[in-house]
Amino acid sequence: MKKLNLILATFSICFTGCTAGYRVHVNGFSERYRQIKDKSSVYVSEDPNSQNPIFDREVKEKIKELLKWYDYVPVPAVEKADYRLTFQVRMDSHHSSGFTPLHHPYAGFRSGYWRDYHFGYTTYVPYYDTFYDQRLIIKVFDRKNTTDSNSEQVVWFGEAMVSTSGDDIRRTIDYLLVGCFEYFGADTTRQKSLYVTEKDPRIIRIEFLR
Repeated sequence: MKKLNLILATFSICFTGCTAGYRVHVNGFSERYRQIKDKSSVYVSEDPNSQNPIFDREVKEKIKELLKWYDYVPVPAVEKADYRLTFQVRMDSHHSSGFTPLHHPYAGFRSGYWRDYHFGYTTYVPYYDTFYDQRLIIKVFDRKNTTDSNSEQVVWFGEAMVSTSGDDIRRTIDYLLVGCFEYFGADTTRQKSLYVTEKDPRIIRIEFLR
């Protein structure tokens, strides 16, 4: 498991040519008989208990822009919405430790009929790293035929995750959002993995929204 976490974190920030991006892991769960209708109206809720409401408002604006990108209609009042969307941003840390090989190269030979070749030796040095699992969780509630938020039913649950060696969620939030919306409303049946680059038009569209 430690080795897998190390691999995921190492390849979360990737390069294709000179284009940087993140590897995003996404899981989507959908109610089979109550799927989100195309071009529906959606109200995006803010968490009243958020520790950082300023950041949440930024994320809300980015979500509204992505809803429009996918032909949904964000509305300013929940009473006018077919669906209500909530979101949470979380971050957990985990540690990875072990030993990594360090090769000391040298070459030489002894003259004579038989020659001995030497190509160096390997030592193992300890390492200890901290990685951060940054997550975006989105829930979509069906508001049809109800005026009571307590009777709303979750019709879609989506989670996107990026594992990095840094803890700056503002660097990864756009990629988490794009990863989630790649499968918005769909049941992925298993965890999906996609590489989102900084040149993705959706990233460019929401990058500077506040």
